Amino acid sequence: MKFASSIPFRLICLAAIAAAGLRAADTDTDYRWRILPNFGGGGRVNLTLTRHSGLGTVTSTNSIPLSSLHGLEPGDLWGGPASFHIRRDAGTLLCKGSFVMGVGSGAVRFELDPHFVADLKEMGISLKEDQLPELAFEDVRLSTVRDLRDGCACVRSMDDVLELDHHGVDGRYLRQVSQLSNGHLDIQDVTEMKDHGVSISLLEAVKAGGYQFPTQSVTELQDHGVQASFIRELAPQFKGDRTAQNLVTLHDHGVSPEFVRSLREAGVMPSTDEIIELHDHGIDAKMIRAAKDAGLDASPHAVIQMRDHGVSPEFVRSLREAGLTLSTDEITQLQDHGIDPKMIRAAKDAGLDASAGAVIQLHDHGVEPQYIRSMQATLHTKLSVNGLIELHDHGVSPEFAQKISDSGFSVRDERQLILLHEHGVPTELAAEVARSHRALTADELVTLHDHGVDADFLRSFDAVGYSKISVNELIELHDHGVTADYAHHLQSEGFGVLPVNKLIQMKDHGV
Repeated sequence: MKFASSIPFRLICLAAIAAAGLRAADTDTDYRWRILPNFGGGGRVNLTLTRHSGLGTVTSTNSIPLSSLHGLEPGDLWGGPASFHIRRDAGTLLCKGSFVMGVGSGAVRFELDPHFVADLKEMGISLKEDQLPELAFEDVRLSTVRDLRDGCACVRSMDDVLELDHHGVDGRYLRQVSQLSNGHLDIQDVTEMKDHGVSISLLEAVKAGGYQFPTQSVTELQDHGVQASFIRELAPQFKGDRTAQNLVTLHDHGVSPEFVRSLREAGVMPSTDEIIELHDHGIDAKMIRAAKDAGLDASPHAVIQMRDHGVSPEFVRSLREAGLTLSTDEITQLQDHGIDPKMIRAAKDAGLDASAGAVIQLHDHGVEPQYIRSMQATLHTKLSVNGLIELHDHGVSPEFAQKISDSGFSVRDERQLILLHEHGVPTELAAEVARSHRALTADELVTLHDHGVDADFLRSFDAVGYSKISVNELIELHDHGVTADYAHHLQSEGFGVLPVNKLIQMKDHGV
C-alpha cells in the first residue's frame, strides 16, 4: 500500500492498461534467457535473450558484467536454481531458471515501470501495448527517445524511435539533418540517408551551394561518391541547370571543378552535356585555345570531332605547308589512316596521284614510297596506284620482280608477275624458258611448274632433241615418268628421236 500511495493515480492506470496488454501478449509470446561463460574473463558473461512468437524468433546476445544481473552471484553459475533481474528503462526483466557448470537458461517475465509509459506520453510519443517487453529486451532508453524527439518533429511514435535506432540514427544526426533539409522530412528519408552514409558535411555543402534538393537527391549524390568539397568548389563555376542529376553526371564522368573553371577562362560557356563531352573526349582549355590560334572552328562540336580523330592544329599547318588545301573530312581521313605530310610529298615525288583518296588507299595497303620507286625502276614502266596495290597485296617484292626481269622472261603486266609469284615459279625455270627461246606465256610457265617440270627437266630434253615439243607434251612426259636418259637410251638402241606419244607408250609398256 505504501508503494501504491507514492505513485500518482494516472501512472497506476497506465500501468494497469499496459499490464493487461502484456497478459494478452504473453499468451502468444514466450521470453527466454540463456547464459554462457565468457572466457575473456573480467567478470563478464554472455547473455542471450530470445523472444518466440507466432511471427518468429528474435534473439540478441551481448557480453555483460555479471554484476548487472541483480541477484546472481558467481557461485550460482556452477549449478542449481537461479533467480535474478535486469533493470531497463521500460521495466524489469525477471529471470528464473537454473545453471549447470556455468551454463544457465530459463524463462523471463517482464515487469513494467509505469514512469516509462508516463514519460513517453508526456513527450508525445505513441506506444503500442505489446512493444513494452520489446523495448526492455532492446534496452531502449528514455534519453534516446528524448534526443530523437527533440531532434525532429517527425518522431511521433515508438515505431519511429525504433526505426531510427535500428538504423543507427542518433539525436545529433537527426537534429542536423532536420535543420539542413528542405521541406518536409519523414522517418524513411532520414533512415535512407543514414543507411547510404550521407554525411552532415554533404548536406551543409548542398545548402551552402544554393541547391534545393529533396532528400532522395542527396542520397543519390552520396551513392555516386559526390564529395562535399566537389559541390563547394563547383558551385561558383557551374551556372547550368542546378539539379542533383547534373552534379552526379559531372562527377561520374570525372569532371573536376578546375576543368569547368578552365573552360570559362578560355571563353567557353558550354552546357552540362557539352562539358561532359569535352571532358570525355580528353579536350582541355589548351586544345580549344590552340584551335582558335590555328584559325579552326573552336566550337565544342568541331573541337571534339578533331580531337576524336587525333587532329591537332600542328597537323593542319603541316598539310598546308605541303601545298595541300583539304576539307575537314579529308584532314580527318588522313589522320585516321596515319598519313603524315612526308608520305604525301613522297607520293608526289614518285609521280603518283597524291590526292587524299589515292594516298590513303596506298597507305592502307602498306605501300611505301620506297616500294613504289623500286618497282618502277625494276619494271621500267609507270605503274598505277591500283597496280602497285595489287603487287604489294600479293607479296610481290622488288627483289622477285628484279629476278624475273634478269631471267629474260617477258612479263607484260602486273597480273602475270603476280601469277608467277603466287605459284612459286622459280626464276631458274623462267630463265631456262627464255634461254631456249620458247615463246611461252606466264600461264604456260605456271602450268609447267605446277606439274613439276623444272629447269633441269627442260634442259635435259632439249639436249636429246626435244627442244620444240609443246608444253602439254613436256607435262605428259613428266607425268608418265619418262626421263631424258630413257629417251637417250632408246636412241642408242637405234630407235631415233621418237614422237612423244610413242616414247610414252614404250615407257608405259615397260620397254
